[in-house]
Amino acid sequence: MIDKNIDTLFTKWLEKNKEDLIGKWIELAKIPSVTSEKKEKAPFGTECARALNYAACLFASEGIESKVYDEGGYALAHLGDGEKTIGLFSHSDVVPVGDGWLYTEPFNPVIKDGSLIGRGVEDNKSGIIASLCLMKFLKDNGIKLRNRLEAFIGSDEECGMKDMLAYLSENEIPDISFVPDADFPCSTGEKGICHLWAKSTNTLKQIKSIRAGEAFNIVLDKIEAEIEYGEALYNEIAEKLDGNEKITLSDADGVIKLLAKGISKHASIPEGSENAALTLFMLLSECENLCENDRSVLKNAVEALSCYYGKGLNILHEDVNFGKNTCVNGMVKIEDGRLMLSFDIRYGDTMDADLLEKNSAEALDRLGFEIVYKDNSPGFSIDKDSKIPELLERIYAEIALEDKKSVLMSGGTYARKLKNAFSLGTSVILPDRKDKVLQMPDGHGGPHQRDERIDIDGFFTAVRILIHYVIESDKII
Repeated sequence: MIDKNIDTLFTKWLEKNKEDLIGKWIELAKIPSVTSEKKEKAPFGTECARALNYAACLFASEGIESKVYDEGGYALAHLGDGEKTIGLFSHSDVVPVGDGWLYTEPFNPVIKDGSLIGRGVEDNKSGIIASLCLMKFLKDNGIKLRNRLEAFIGSDEECGMKDMLAYLSENEIPDISFVPDADFPCSTGEKGICHLWAKSTNTLKQIKSIRAGEAFNIVLDKIEAEIEYGEALYNEIAEKLDGNEKITLSDADGVIKLLAKGISKHASIPEGSENAALTLFMLLSECENLCENDRSVLKNAVEALSCYYGKGLNILHEDVNFGKNTCVNGMVKIEDGRLMLSFDIRYGDTMDADLLEKNSAEALDRLGFEIVYKDNSPGFSIDKDSKIPELLERIYAEIALEDKKSVLMSGGTYARKLKNAFSLGTSVILPDRKDKVLQMPDGHGGPHQRDERIDIDGFFTAVRILIHYVIESDKII
């Protein structure tokens, strides 16, 4: 049973603090903390550093000790003392925004029908505010834990976790950690993640430029291409596009211009996505008036991109625990006249990492591409004898009124760099809720999508659950 006195205290505390916390959340979400060029005291760009410093100040303003480690790109906040440490891990950096937002501009967060909308409001500035709520609640109510509570705020989670590497080189890993950046009741493992860049061995002749994507981990939903003008090619494309609303065609300054659109999804859950590059390349590879060299490159690219479970790279595999491998493309560009494709591959722990790399390299070589960049981060699974998942499942079921087991996830969080770490969610919709949850069109509303949203009442329910997770875990570690 959860502590009913704590529950009562939280309800009263939230009534007094809710609007102020939402205001702080909105101000944090206004900062456009997309990774950019390294600067002094800003290893991941000035806006990432600004968000990090603002987040640290939120804790300090509540009398919670905090410090920013400029060179490492992270901040720490501490509460209490004790022999052991409970860690909270969240990040202030966000993925690129894209265009086509319907409800607001990306860094002008708004509230609509009970949801907060804006880039990063969920992934993962909600995690920062959840950690702040937890620490402030404990402090305001004089609740002392047996162990020390430490909140880590990073600024490079989306682009390599170099902030975490700096933290680990300078600090001890907490005895147990919670990472509010996933789903409830908790995750007990994550897939491995392999990022690749592959470059065509043949140089493109008629295709002059391609602009598409800014991150590995977002299915590409927009691509712009320019091709050397030819009347026959232009007319052929126009004929093939008759009635096709996904691709637009124009010409100017001696070039054919094409814009293709798809549906973005997080790389870990590509089902329902549409890769705009695949759509465009399929069209162009069938154009007889495009030179054979360029058509051949694009046909091979189509094969590589055609299956988001990795068939084109010969890495089809279904893990008994983690499910199917996924393989998505988030960026395309031309470098030195050669086509470059990015790949974000997620794989379970029964897939041999060396075999995955070998098969990918051989398949791409057969398709006329060479791997020019590789970064492979192994996944993990929590010890099967751990009692923590059962504890968290029980707390979740009592509050959320839903029996649900811990999960193994396809996404990558800070948990993969820690020990005894459990990623969890930042929103829970209770079954007896009367108000409707805001629904959005396909391609909008989710993490890494346009109009990223989080239900506000659902967020504070998640905070309530997190409080009990920490208090109960504190008793047994």
